[in-house]
Amino acid sequence: MAMVGLFLGCAAHDRLSKRKTTKNVCFLLFLGKLLIVSFIWFLFRRLALDPGQHLSRLVVRLAMGGVAVGITVMLAAIAIVNGFQQSIPNKFTGFWGHIQIQKLDLSNSFEQQPFFIRPSMLDSLEKIPGVAHLLPYASKGGIIKTDSSFEGIVLKGVHWQWDTTLLKPLLTAGRMPILTEAENSNEILLPLNIAKKLELQPGSRIQMYFIQDPPRVRVMQVVGIYQLGIEGEFSKPFVLGDLRHVQRLNGWSDNEVGGIEVHLKSGMNNAKLASQLSGLVDHDLEAYTIEELYPNLFSWLGLFDLNKQVLISIMLLVAGVNMISALLILILERTSTIGLLKTMGMRNRSIRSLFLLTGGYIALWGLFWGNLFGLGFYFLQYFFQLIPLDEASYYVAYVPVLLSWQEVLVLNLGTLLACVLMLLGPSFLVTRISPLKAIRFD
Repeated sequence: MAMVGLFLGCAAHDRLSKRKTTKNVCFLLFLGKLLIVSFIWFLFRRLALDPGQHLSRLVVRLAMGGVAVGITVMLAAIAIVNGFQQSIPNKFTGFWGHIQIQKLDLSNSFEQQPFFIRPSMLDSLEKIPGVAHLLPYASKGGIIKTDSSFEGIVLKGVHWQWDTTLLKPLLTAGRMPILTEAENSNEILLPLNIAKKLELQPGSRIQMYFIQDPPRVRVMQVVGIYQLGIEGEFSKPFVLGDLRHVQRLNGWSDNEVGGIEVHLKSGMNNAKLASQLSGLVDHDLEAYTIEELYPNLFSWLGLFDLNKQVLISIMLLVAGVNMISALLILILERTSTIGLLKTMGMRNRSIRSLFLLTGGYIALWGLFWGNLFGLGFYFLQYFFQLIPLDEASYYVAYVPVLLSWQEVLVLNLGTLLACVLMLLGPSFLVTRISPLKAIRFD
């Protein structure tokens, strides 16, 4: 029993000794790692936070400035392009809807061919997920005549259940027409350019002539003035009024209309829903997206994406060239330091990582200042509209901006990654430095 006890005691002592040895080794490894990290942090502070010579400081600041200017310009470009691509189509969709259902017709006349709207068809269209509102309408050409002048217009008659909130942002004076189910309304909404030419104001009564056999005239009252901002090139001067006027002028029944506007919820795919709507309407009807009805406008807006991509590429190239220049000068000015580190046993990979870390630090400071100025411009323009535009030329009264936090995050991460990747090649200059020659380098 004594021998067994002695054996067990020795075994237990060996286990305790091994555990103590393992703990000591782990502690020494941790201490070594800590010393290495502290040494690398010391070198990093000497390279990045204290560049040393005047030339290094100047180049580092120029590199930071290059990244800051690049990110500022890229943020502004993305915000402005997004603003144009949203604000201009929103004017069209607010006035015409995202999708229009019309009768198949090869003519380009603004007066559509009539078709009957069945309650069952409207019910099936409204039940489609993504459809927010349906608006039957019809249009008819006419002339507004005053004592001193006259102008050609198109009367767009809308259903009495129309959603006036869609056009309220376009209202510049007066109020929206009030349409009721009980009787026809003589109140109309007049475009700003026609109101200026004919010197009309909210409250004016006008005579509207319709050339047909026999010619007819209607007395209307202007209650509001709107500005779409795209009249002339993409849109005719539409006067908004009651649909029943157009139906009676054309001799249509109450169930006959010229088209149906389909307003969608945000984030919907217009083309996909248009295809779905076409399968639910009568065989002689077709659903057209707003992009199909105005292809020239949306092709022009699509060119903005190319301009944005070119500008971002140029700014990334400029920022990358500045970063490469700064890194090369830092390496050349620290040649003797690099040689000393190599003689102490530091590997090329570690030295390259040190300079890449320095480049990342410079890029991060550039991103900080760039975001400060870029987002500052965005918020000032978004809330105060400091930069105006000629609406007749640009279709908006001021520079529109729109930016999401996802775009800001992706742009910053992409810029940082691009800068670091462009520094990988120049960092190999470290491997070409000979320790003996570097120590003698002056």
